[in-house]
This record gives sequence, structure tokens and C-alpha cells, in this order.
Amino acid sequence: MASQVATVQRSSLFIPSADEYVKAAIRQIGYEPRCMPYWAHSIQWFFASLAPDSLLDAWRLSIGIQRRGYKT
Repeated sequence: MASQVATVQRSSLFIPSADEYVKAAIRQIGYEPRCMPYWAHSIQWFFASLAPDSLLDAWRLSIGIQRRGYKT
């Protein structure tokens, strides 16, 4: 069951619908150790992989805090 944090209100360029994502994910099973099945996510991951891990970790933390509604 998906949490409220992961709920998508509408699709966009970087946010596929559940059906689109599932179809893309099923096509990728068994090909790579890291699965980026949706094409837009592959582009995002490429650019993210160029940044230092500490920067990515801080960004991911800030996104998680925002989505949970915590005040900083």
C-alpha cells in the first residue's frame, strides 16, 4: 500500500501515472542492478549522479521533510 507521501495527484513530464510506471518497470525487470524504468527518471538520475553524494543526501532529506510537513 502506498503512503500518502507517495500519492500523485496528476501526471506530468517527470511524474508518470501509475499505469505508465508499472508498464515501464515491468519492461526493465532483469536488465540492470539499478532500475530507472521511466525515461524521465533516467535523465534525472544521470544529472543527479554528477553531484556529490553529500549534496544529494541533503536534497533528499529536504524533500522528505517538506512532504511530511515538518517545520524547520
